[in-house]
Amino acid sequence: MSDSTIQEIQDKLNKKEFTCTELVQEKIAAVKASDKNANNSTLENLALRQAALIDEKIAKGDQLSGIEGIPFGVKDVYLVKGTIATASSNILKNYRSPYTATSIQKLIDAGAIPIVKENCDQFGHGSTNENSVFGAVKNAHDSTKVAGGSSGGSAVNVATKSTVFSIGGDTGGSIRQPAG
Repeated sequence: MSDSTIQEIQDKLNKKEFTCTELVQEKIAAVKASDKNANNSTLENLALRQAALIDEKIAKGDQLSGIEGIPFGVKDVYLVKGTIATASSNILKNYRSPYTATSIQKLIDAGAIPIVKENCDQFGHGSTNENSVFGAVKNAHDSTKVAGGSSGGSAVNVATKSTVFSIGGDTGGSIRQPAG
């Protein structure tokens, strides 16, 4: 399941080769097993509730389209209502978001499923992903190096296939550097 494209995954969901719940559980397990320090927290309860809704839709005979049922990661500077949003900063370690960021809400409304809040430089400021209260994000292919960029957690999760896609940011190379 984990090395497919969005369309391939969705085709397999539609053909009932696996359930959305199984897919989300697989990705959450990958996130939890990661040794790259790419993740600040999982959104397991939210993700499993959304996956169950997708599974109900498929069970009724409806076909998924777009990005419905696809698990994704969220850089921890973007808010998801009711979840802790630290921006990888000690100042916000207990901040619970009162709303969901518009960009993330649009993805959720389209049926995508957020599964993890990803490590980043504090408040997205930095270029190596070493400036985080949670510690540096390790390179996806060489743990002796850093991921780079302030969106290193997002890039590492995609590179290691822990998420199907991830939302990062790009102000000064935040996602371009680790993607490179």
